[in-house]
Amino acid sequence: MDFNHFRLPLLFLATLGCCSEGSPLLNEKKNGVIGKNVTFKTTVTNTGNFLTVTWNFNNGRDIFPIMTGLPMTNTEIVEENYAARIKYNKTTWELQLISLVKEDSGEYTLTIVTGTGKQLSGLVLLEVLEPVSDVKILSSLPEAVEFNSTVVLTCSAKGSFTYKWVNGSGPVVPDGAHIKLNSNGNELTVSEVRRTDLRGPIYCIAENTLESGKSAPFNLSVSYGPENIVMKLTPAIPSLKKGSNLTLTCSADSDPPAQLQWMFNGAELQSQTATMTIAKLEEKHSGNYSCVAYNTETNRKASSQVAVVSVLEALSGTNITSPASLLIAGNSTVNLTCTAAAGKAENVEWMKDGKPLAPGERVILSAGKSIVTIVKVAKEDAGEYKCKLTNKVSTDEATYKMVINYGPVNVKVSGKNAVKFDEAIEISCSAESVPASTYTWKLNETMMDFSLASLRIEKASQKDSGTYTCEAHNPITGMTMKTTHKLAVTELGPVDEGLSGGAIAGIVIGVIMAIIIITCIVCCNRKTEDIPSPY
Repeated sequence: MDFNHFRLPLLFLATLGCCSEGSPLLNEKKNGVIGKNVTFKTTVTNTGNFLTVTWNFNNGRDIFPIMTGLPMTNTEIVEENYAARIKYNKTTWELQLISLVKEDSGEYTLTIVTGTGKQLSGLVLLEVLEPVSDVKILSSLPEAVEFNSTVVLTCSAKGSFTYKWVNGSGPVVPDGAHIKLNSNGNELTVSEVRRTDLRGPIYCIAENTLESGKSAPFNLSVSYGPENIVMKLTPAIPSLKKGSNLTLTCSADSDPPAQLQWMFNGAELQSQTATMTIAKLEEKHSGNYSCVAYNTETNRKASSQVAVVSVLEALSGTNITSPASLLIAGNSTVNLTCTAAAGKAENVEWMKDGKPLAPGERVILSAGKSIVTIVKVAKEDAGEYKCKLTNKVSTDEATYKMVINYGPVNVKVSGKNAVKFDEAIEISCSAESVPASTYTWKLNETMMDFSLASLRIEKASQKDSGTYTCEAHNPITGMTMKTTHKLAVTELGPVDEGLSGGAIAGIVIGVIMAIIIITCIVCCNRKTEDIPSPY
């Protein structure tokens, strides 16, 4: 049907009832996307009394009719240009515009004339947006140096949209100084970039009210360091035993990984690896070790702390030396010297008989404690001496038994003072002496044929009575000491001159009691014999 035949009367009807009541459209503004569909919804629910229903399009320059419906005659008139591009609902008069193009942007007007001549009209503003596509991020630098570089990220896309930047899952928040966005929102500027600023990943999102597009994830390599350089020693001790092994490990925070250089006493070593091992350490390896890290991108260097390593030889062959001459109490002065055949001692400790050796007036320690001097040794100085040498890697010790020659002193004779004829005589002599004394005996100043500490005569006779003299002689000290002992040989047998008064009184009382008991027994027996028999 030719729409032009009805144009004038329809426009006339559309203008009836200039005072409209209400709006038959739900929306005043709507967005669409090129190539997609859009539906203009209405509030119409009953069309029984409608004379005409008209849809028009105004692109800002001209007004174009789309369709007109005559509900009472069940007739619809569609403009030829829209015949294949619209769908409509005869009950609600909702209109769907298919396969939108950019030129569909504009005002869409719905005008309804009722049977009473009232006019209802509404207007929808449609904006047709281009679809979002080809969202990309471009960087002003392929790589950056931390704190040195300023990076500009530019987002580009096709379509109708606004921009949004996301780091990981959260928005990028500009602060106006370190991170800034331009007015269009498509340029993100990061000044003095830090290593974590662009390690998101970073996304650019181009979006409009209907759709959005997201760029591929973007990560920018930011070179930094070296920093936090750490050197470790295994074993982690400053003093090491000669012949042992030492492993040094160096690490640093750096991107790209730092180049490492080992230093010894300020000079470069050949090793440039993260781990350096020195096997079979010698004293020449003692010194200062450090590690230098260098980043070729940032052109920065950092050094570790200096580790002081001391290589010491373990102590061995410890020995105590003393004079070869014999030591005589009260006469000799002795020096005990403690030395090690290998290794250097840092501390010397002396013990005597398991207890620390205490210096005194006669016991003198040298400045380094390696020599003990004992002036005019006494017998109490004899015993076991121990020297203990230590350094930071080992301990070694030696013992020495000191012998002090002295005496004889405290010469004593023990034995009976009286024996009877034919009884054995036993007398012993003792003395404190190192070495042990030799003994000689005299009887009444006449030399006897005995050279032992104990004198024994099997059968005593009168000639064995008298004064016995014991002489103790030390062949080393040359000293001789003597003591005497009196012995009586009697027919009455041995008389112990050494009995105390109490012992003698006890013997007397015992004898008296025995006499009384015997007397009583005799008397009793006599009385029994005097009783006459009754028979």
